[in-house]
Amino acid sequence: MKDKKMVAVVLSGLTALFFSASSLAVMSLPDGWYLDGNVGSTHLSNKSYPGSASSSGIGGSADMGYKFMPFFGLELGYSRYANTSIKDPSTDTKAGWDKHYSYDLAGKGILPFGQTGAEAIAKLGVGRNASSLSLTNTTAASNIGLGASQHSETNLYMAAGLQYNFVPELGVVVQWARQLGSSSTGNLDLLTAGFSFIFG
Repeated sequence: MKDKKMVAVVLSGLTALFFSASSLAVMSLPDGWYLDGNVGSTHLSNKSYPGSASSSGIGGSADMGYKFMPFFGLELGYSRYANTSIKDPSTDTKAGWDKHYSYDLAGKGILPFGQTGAEAIAKLGVGRNASSLSLTNTTAASNIGLGASQHSETNLYMAAGLQYNFVPELGVVVQWARQLGSSSTGNLDLLTAGFSFIFG
């Protein structure tokens, strides 16, 4: 609940900033290198654990890319997701935790809304989704049949969102991204807000 409230506060603040600076909005630079940094809420699906598991929490992503023209870019990204905590429900003892992260290479489509400073963005590419499960209590892990493991999967990466530019070099971004995996790694979703900085 605390994580959801934190995300709501961040999104509310960015929305207020969006409207207060609307008169200053301009289109972003037509090309150049850029950096994105985002933080928000993560969700894990298509993966099950013995015992009881909780996968909600805060995650983030960082991207570096090149914008070739006003409508297209290519970027390399890294995402870190909330750890999954796994417990022995009979004793409520933490048995282990699963760390998730991914790398991606994606093309980025950009659709500016005239001179408003707002842009729709969509990304499609390939990513490497990794899961690293370690034990914290061997007795609790043995009780539920949990073992340490390492898995990775190369699969589709996709994202969509909105960007709003206050000045040509700086904008705020709200984005949903999904890294597909397998039943060993799970599918990973990331709903974030952050900033994008482009430089020539």
